[in-house]
Amino acid sequence: MSLIKEEERLDDLQFKNLFLIQNPKKYCFTSDAVALANFCKCEKNGVIVDLCSGSGVVGILALKKTQAKKVILVEVQQELADMAERSVQYNKLEESVVVVNSALQNVYKKIGANFASTITVNPPYEENKQVKNESEEIAICRHEILVTLEDIIKESQKLLKFGGKFYMVHKAERLAEILSLLTKYGIEAKRLKFLKGKTVRVLVEAQKGAKKGLKIDFE
Repeated sequence: MSLIKEEERLDDLQFKNLFLIQNPKKYCFTSDAVALANFCKCEKNGVIVDLCSGSGVVGILALKKTQAKKVILVEVQQELADMAERSVQYNKLEESVVVVNSALQNVYKKIGANFASTITVNPPYEENKQVKNESEEIAICRHEILVTLEDIIKESQKLLKFGGKFYMVHKAERLAEILSLLTKYGIEAKRLKFLKGKTVRVLVEAQKGAKKGLKIDFE
């Protein structure tokens, strides 16, 4: 039985012979996801939890780009979670990558609390407004319909161990909100990197329980 369904394609991630299954008629990952995978770090033999994982590109790349031992992909949409699971199988990563098809809110009750070395998240960028001309799946990926920025940071605080790292990519125009929420939940922003493009995005590195002190990198 083929792991690739009708209308799906197999994309070469151009790193360590990794491939990702995607459906070009539905939501596909962007360069922001790759930038996040390149930006994040994980301690040797650590665990990465990738929230809003979609088809799994960030987590799968991060496993091979860091010293992580295990990656947990958390995705609410069943079709995307299934696609991620099949990509894991295609790349023979079943011993290292677990896919959890679940709402993000309170997912710590399913996978554990205070254990993650690293959180990565490429979340919906847009606040929940009236969505036009988009399928439900794409709208959920792009808009805060099922999860908000505060939900993500609140859950990350529960999942991270003390000293664990949080990595996010988002629109730079929401940076003040991001920094405020990180402080609210005891995750201190430590590094920012701005990405140029049609819309300026920002990569954020933060750490649970860290002291104040922020570094800014530029492309």
